[in-house]
Amino acid sequence: MSEKAAGFETTEPRSGAIALVGAGIVILLVLVIVGVEAYYDRVRDQQIFVKQLQPVSEDLKALRAREDTDLNSYRYIDRAKGSVRLPINRAMDLLVEEAHAKR
Repeated sequence: MSEKAAGFETTEPRSGAIALVGAGIVILLVLVIVGVEAYYDRVRDQQIFVKQLQPVSEDLKALRAREDTDLNSYRYIDRAKGSVRLPINRAMDLLVEEAHAKR
């Protein structure tokens, strides 16, 4: 009986070709996963270097030194009005004393 007379295809599927295509897809999937993981690790390492290990710039060092000086030194803001900048620790002590005095 011919294939047309039976109404369906009577030949067997080519299992070797199907297995070969399946194995190729699995290998391709593994390669993609390994590639994405390697890319992720490289980008993460670059970001760690940029955020933590890169040397601090001179501008940032100067800014931090200026802020440290501002926070820990006395200075007149306006002599005519008598405004003075206090070190932060002294200002906190005065605030605590003022709060205790109001009780």
